[in-house]
Amino acid sequence: MSRLPKKGDNRPVAVSDNNRPVIASDNRPVAVSDNNRPVAVSDNNRPVAVSDNNRPVAVSDDNRPVIARDDNRPVVASEKLFVCAIDFGTTYSGYAYSTRQNPIKIYCPHWHSGSTTLISYKTPTTVLLDEQMNFLAFGYEAEKKYLELAEDDASDDFYYFRRFKMILYDKLRSGERLSTKTTVSDIIGKEMLAVDVFSHAIKYLKDHLLKEHKDRGTSIKDLDIHWVLTVPAIWDDPAKQFMRKAAEKAGIDSNRLVIALEPEAASILCKELQLAKYEDGSDSINVFSPGQRYLVLDAGGGTIDMTVHEVKSGGKLHELSRASGGDWGGVLVDKTFKQMLIDIVGEEFMEEYCRFNTADYIDVLRDFEIKKREKSETKLVTLKISPTFSENFKKKNSKSISQKTKDTKYAKLLKWEGDKIRMDRELFESFFTPSCKHIVDHVGEILSNPKVKGTKVILMVGGFSESAILQDAVRKAFPECRVVVPHEAGLAVLKGAVLFGHDQSVVASRVAKFTYGIGCSELFDPKKHDPKRKTKDKRDGKERCHCIFSKHVEAGDVLILNEDQGKHVYHPIYADQTTISFPVYTSKEPNPMYTDEPGCNLLGTLEMDISDITGGLERGFEAKFQFGGTEITVSARNVRTNETAAAEFNFLDDEP
Repeated sequence: MSRLPKKGDNRPVAVSDNNRPVIASDNRPVAVSDNNRPVAVSDNNRPVAVSDNNRPVAVSDDNRPVIARDDNRPVVASEKLFVCAIDFGTTYSGYAYSTRQNPIKIYCPHWHSGSTTLISYKTPTTVLLDEQMNFLAFGYEAEKKYLELAEDDASDDFYYFRRFKMILYDKLRSGERLSTKTTVSDIIGKEMLAVDVFSHAIKYLKDHLLKEHKDRGTSIKDLDIHWVLTVPAIWDDPAKQFMRKAAEKAGIDSNRLVIALEPEAASILCKELQLAKYEDGSDSINVFSPGQRYLVLDAGGGTIDMTVHEVKSGGKLHELSRASGGDWGGVLVDKTFKQMLIDIVGEEFMEEYCRFNTADYIDVLRDFEIKKREKSETKLVTLKISPTFSENFKKKNSKSISQKTKDTKYAKLLKWEGDKIRMDRELFESFFTPSCKHIVDHVGEILSNPKVKGTKVILMVGGFSESAILQDAVRKAFPECRVVVPHEAGLAVLKGAVLFGHDQSVVASRVAKFTYGIGCSELFDPKKHDPKRKTKDKRDGKERCHCIFSKHVEAGDVLILNEDQGKHVYHPIYADQTTISFPVYTSKEPNPMYTDEPGCNLLGTLEMDISDITGGLERGFEAKFQFGGTEITVSARNVRTNETAAAEFNFLDDEP
């Protein structure tokens, strides 16, 4: 009998005698079905060398599986003295924490903008770095220092990042593959590794907590903290893993970190505050009684997240509708406002002004942000804008900006008066129209789903939910629903994330957003396989079909927390093989047949450590998959010894 030449030690493996597939020349595992009975493994049909279509991931220090030991097993949050959550938002970020003894008493620091008009529980998501990309400042302090540099014409050599979370989302939406080499641009277009920018921001917030307590003489040790990091529920698995990598780079131990989904966190807080009164006068006892269903509308600065929860006995939450949404947050309102200015002065002038009058432009956005949150019914809305805007325009044009405005559709709606713009409220509210329409349409789409029938409560959370204009749009669109807005809706995600860190079992089930599967091959079956896909193995002469999508979870499946959604036993190809790797795919379709069908995407790889070579080719390693948490997890064990084997997903490869 002939054996395959050895080409490495990280090839995929064959399945056990109870589920032993035939592996093709491109070395994909086989999905077993009634039409695909296992065959006896021999030297002629053991898995073969990996092809370019399924190249294993080279293990490096950045992605090397960690063998579980007593000193690096995941930490249960209740073992720690504190839980600290970082809410990393598009426009504003912050942190909050509570103790193990009193989880519901949550502390949030105050942030001072340097202006008497802005004192808040969050600070702008802005990062300032020096010429060598060393960290200088974050938040309000970064804004202040950058404005000072801009006024002195000394800002060009510095790196100033704002709203970079949305830049990352835009890259993902465009289909760009996320990796640790993905870059984001600063305010004038200079690029830097995204993971470094995110890491600087997370590290600042982490260090701020530790310094605050040290200065008070109540020092908290980092080892006493279990960390929580929030992400939008609509983010995919690579984006979640990316945030985890950034947190690790910021000095947070991955075993003391959990990812929280933003709408879930807000839902948890509102449910737990049993005595809380909401802005419409309702109380949480009615809203969160067992059997109650409600739609969570998490409206943030960048993204809108929605899901539907049902309260079960014991206060556990079950997700009824998979999380969905889009980039319709407060930033879209800003874009619409900016487009109005472009309509008047032209895109070329606007770009030049943003580039050379950066400080003045940032001031305009800050004042607009305040006006967005104000509750006022005055007929006129006044915005501050630097005189340099109208002065620069007149220098470059034959008309003044007031004269130019009269030639546009805004002639009767807007006036320029020195350092102010006065506009009709109708015009101001029109900036919200695109965002409100997207949100209302999507809420209607979710509520029309038979799976959420009976949902009559809409819970609005997130900073953008504090907008009276958005609230009014939702109430008018759904008069049959109670629209509930908690006080300080912008803090609901942050505080809820703290509670989630104390008890991650509160969300007992979730709904799969995608169909997940492993890329594999099967013996060719003319009754079910495309004849064009038939290939003959050069080594054993068998006909096989490649690129089979071996499904583990179907989109829409209800996933129970801590429940295994797939279990397989794998064997090595070579006696001294120490690692293996499988390709993992997703699809929005319920039953994809092939991994190269439209809508199928390579998510990453599953890597397993099989460094215990005792038993050679007869070694068996059982892998169990869990999709019910906020992140996909896998666990593995050596079947012979019953000892834990390290296994993990790697979604951040530079190349598919």
